[in-house]
Amino acid sequence: MLKPWLYLLPALVLLGIFMYRPLLYTFYLAFHKWSMVPGTEPLYVGFDNFSRLLANKSFADSIGNTVFYTALLLPFSIVIPLALAAVTHHMEGRMKNVYRALFFIPMILAPVSVSAIWRWLFHPSGGLVNTALMKLGLIETPIAYFSDPSFAKWIILLITGWKMIGFSTIMFSAALTGINSEYYEAASQDGAGSMRQFWNITVPLMSPMIIFMLTMSILFSSQWTFAYIDILTTGGPYGTSTNVYYEMYKFAFSNLNAGFSSAASLLFFVVFGVISLLLNSLSRRFSFYDN
Repeated sequence: MLKPWLYLLPALVLLGIFMYRPLLYTFYLAFHKWSMVPGTEPLYVGFDNFSRLLANKSFADSIGNTVFYTALLLPFSIVIPLALAAVTHHMEGRMKNVYRALFFIPMILAPVSVSAIWRWLFHPSGGLVNTALMKLGLIETPIAYFSDPSFAKWIILLITGWKMIGFSTIMFSAALTGINSEYYEAASQDGAGSMRQFWNITVPLMSPMIIFMLTMSILFSSQWTFAYIDILTTGGPYGTSTNVYYEMYKFAFSNLNAGFSSAASLLFFVVFGVISLLLNSLSRRFSFYDN
């Protein structure tokens, strides 16, 4: 009876040290005030962090932006990749792998290098986008995209979505290989066109992966946008491009209030936990498995 646990012991120890211990400490700090200054001790404040958090305007704005990113990333993580995977699935020869590799390359690029490329493209003086728009006569003066409230969060959304397309396409392509080709052959003999085959065969049999990617996108969209917000806009201008993850980071490391940051983390731990349970229930109800 002990032997299986001995095999699991190294993994359990690492999980305990690097995941569950910090998680429990976050729960503890959520009810304390602490500046993280060496030599100081956390001061118990009860639910004061939570009451101040709910009255904090910047945190309220970050929730709205989080919903914005979460909702508008769905086409980049589900709709476009599903279409690309379906189109490339029926390609022959090496080109299938070439196209999939091209889609996936953005995903493996480091966020810092990606941010540098996009900062150059949208640079207010000499950036490729401004230069092209001015030559076409669409704008008269250069636009400072990352400093303009009308553009900043849309650019962050575009960059994150561009990065997500490749990963989702590979996931959907892998799921497509598990669908028996005889279904398409039978449908074709019955006179079904490619669109009808897509809606009546591909989508139902891809439902487990679609719901999985839906879950991934909803739960991790704030995490995916964090690096680009931090590097390109720092949450500005005027908080228009921030999200809950970036606000938690600022509470802890800019404002030196680990308790406030932990309270926000605990609040969204509960919120995302409830969302995860709902999506799990959705998966059990609507996923169709070919068995």
